Amino acid sequence: MVHRLPTKALIIILPVMALLLSASSVLAFGIGITPGKMEFSARPGGTEMQTVRVINQANQKSEFQVYVEGGNEGWFTITPCEFALNAQEIKNVEILFAPPLTTPPKEHDFSICVVSVPPDSNLSIGAGVKIPAHVQITGLPAIAIQWWIASVVILAIVVVGLLALWRRKARHA
Repeated sequence: MVHRLPTKALIIILPVMALLLSASSVLAFGIGITPGKMEFSARPGGTEMQTVRVINQANQKSEFQVYVEGGNEGWFTITPCEFALNAQEIKNVEILFAPPLTTPPKEHDFSICVVSVPPDSNLSIGAGVKIPAHVQITGLPAIAIQWWIASVVILAIVVVGLLALWRRKARHA
């Protein structure tokens, strides 16, 4: 009987611990964030939108800032990037990922940072969470390739036309 008690306890404790460790949210002092990690995938010139849920778990109103770290921050648009939440209030923040048309296919890692500062804090001391974000930029869309080909063809036609015009003027002079 003594040997079975730890086994029974493990049968209950291990699944509970696994559920707690695999939860897809992040917590910091006074901040709750869902999801706990993000994955983006888009073609150059394309977009992907995802939402982050921010929860003010503090007992007072707090100011929040959301921003991206890791280079190429201009690929992201965050709406809203600054806001205030009362105690236990929730706000959905939209993260738009839009790599430029000239971006080569590649994978990148970023951090989406959520920082909370109580409004009455004289020292601006607060808490923050970094959400790991993995970005995959896939190959160029067919339309972009066609656009580049059309641009080169039009440029070549203009150059040939200008050369022909210049030769005519040179012959008549």
